[in-house]
Amino acid sequence: MSEQNQLQNSENPNDKLSTGLAILSFCIPLAGAIIYFSNKDKMPNKAKSACHAALWGFGIGIVLNILVTLAGGGR
Repeated sequence: MSEQNQLQNSENPNDKLSTGLAILSFCIPLAGAIIYFSNKDKMPNKAKSACHAALWGFGIGIVLNILVTLAGGGR
């Protein structure tokens, strides 16, 4: 990507993930992946934020599943 293109992307006020989409990406990681792939070229900061929220949501979901399994598996 050219230097001029990078400057335009960093100055774009719309290149920020809204709070609602961040929560959606966290709760439903597939939605975060879709937001990431649909915005990665035009709005990279928005895409990166959606990807991070989706990865955090996925990771915390795995940890919670492990904890619930361990807590309920003590029969």
